[in-house]
Amino acid sequence: MNELLKVENLQKTFNMHEFNEKQIIGCNGISFLLNEGEFIGITGKSGSGKSTVLKSIYRTYAPTGGSIHYKSEQFGPIDLVKATDREMIAIRKHEIGYVSQFLNVMPRITAIEVVAEALMEMGKGSEHAAAEAKSILAHFNLPSSLWDSYPRTFSGGEKLRLNLAQAMVKRPKLLLLDEPTASLDDASKISVKEMILQLKTEGTSMIGIFHDLDFMETVVDREYSLTQGVLKDEMTV
Repeated sequence: MNELLKVENLQKTFNMHEFNEKQIIGCNGISFLLNEGEFIGITGKSGSGKSTVLKSIYRTYAPTGGSIHYKSEQFGPIDLVKATDREMIAIRKHEIGYVSQFLNVMPRITAIEVVAEALMEMGKGSEHAAAEAKSILAHFNLPSSLWDSYPRTFSGGEKLRLNLAQAMVKRPKLLLLDEPTASLDDASKISVKEMILQLKTEGTSMIGIFHDLDFMETVVDREYSLTQGVLKDEMTV
């Protein structure tokens, strides 16, 4: 298998200025490999540092140590820790997707526009983008009556499904999933599993953090557990 991502000794600390520069360790000494088409699952208690690892890879958080070597289509081998803001914007737009439990979109943009614009950012035509948006919204069981509505009116589960559609419609090279089944019913979980497995067959590599261990074990290839910011390799699933 071809290596896509190599994380070595990743560290993220937070400086709490209001508490006399006290430092909080988000994660420390995180090292693992991710191959093309592979899905790694990360488990751990709330506050253990799971989201910090994903956000450091996506560079929502700026790591304070270590390296994240990524095989980019645009830039070749690149250390995401040292990548410029311009490089990271381009990589996020074309190569790396991120699914959060929380929806962050412009207030006056409809659900179908949220998904279609993700494709148009990649240079896809408006007609193609709209057709793909409709297809994936239907896959995630978002009623067509909601497609022209503003997402701020959606329930938590509907917002999460829209987040999934927005990220997955791009068929990214690397997809980061932060609790992708939180607040979803069983039918919606099935649609998420189907799309994950489809993306895997198409070559998308994924890293996901989970509390739903039963769901995780049906989709991941390897599992790590995170305890107090330290990653432990578990048995291959």
